[in-house]
Amino acid sequence: MAERNTKISKVDAIYGLILDKIQSRELLPGDRLNIEDLARDFGVSRTPVRETVNRLIQEGFVEQKHNVGPSVVQLSDEQAQDLIEANAALGGLVFDSFGYLKDLQGLQSALQEVMTMQLTASECGDDRRFHEASVGFHKVLIEHCTNPIIRDYAMKTQNQINMCNFAYMATKENHQQSLKAHSEVNEAVQNGELKKARKLMERHNKFEGTIFFQGKKRNL
Repeated sequence: MAERNTKISKVDAIYGLILDKIQSRELLPGDRLNIEDLARDFGVSRTPVRETVNRLIQEGFVEQKHNVGPSVVQLSDEQAQDLIEANAALGGLVFDSFGYLKDLQGLQSALQEVMTMQLTASECGDDRRFHEASVGFHKVLIEHCTNPIIRDYAMKTQNQINMCNFAYMATKENHQQSLKAHSEVNEAVQNGELKKARKLMERHNKFEGTIFFQGKKRNL
C-alpha cells in the first residue's frame, strides 16, 4: 500500500510540475514532451512520467501525434473558436439536464464546496489552486449532467478548453471576473433558480471566449 501511495504522489507531483511549465509558458503549444528528458529532469523513472503524460492526454492538455510523440496541445484560431462555441452550447444542455434530477442537494453541495475552495485560493493569492478550483467548478456542473452522452462530450470539451483558461487566468482582472461569475451562478443554483443560472453560465462562457481571440472574435 505504501508503494502504491508513493507512486500516486509522484504522478501527482510531476503532473503539477508540467502544468506549471505550461502555465508559465515554459512549455508552449506544440512543444514536445520527451519522456526520457522529463524523467531525468524530475529525477524519477520513466513510468510515473509516462503515466502523467497519459493523464495529461486524457484531460486535453497534451496530444499524441503519430510518429511525433506527445506534445502540448496547439489549436488554430478557428479550432479555438469552434471549441468555445461547442463549450457554450454543451453548457446549456448540461443545465437543461438538471431538470431531471430528483433533487438539487448533491449539485448544490458539490458546487458550494468548490466555490469555497476558489474563494479561499483567491484570498491566499494561490493562483494554481484558484485555477484548479475554477476548472473544478465547471466540472462539478458537468458531472451532475443526467445525460451520459452530453456529459462525456461536455467533459472532453472542458478539458480541452482548460488550455485556454491558463492564459485567461493569467491576469487579475479576468481572475476576479471568473470569481464573480462563478459566485453568481452558484447563488442561483443554491436558490434553485436553474434558468437564471443557465443564462449566467452562458454569459460567463461567452465572455471567456472573447478574451482568447483578441480581435479575431466571431459572434458566439
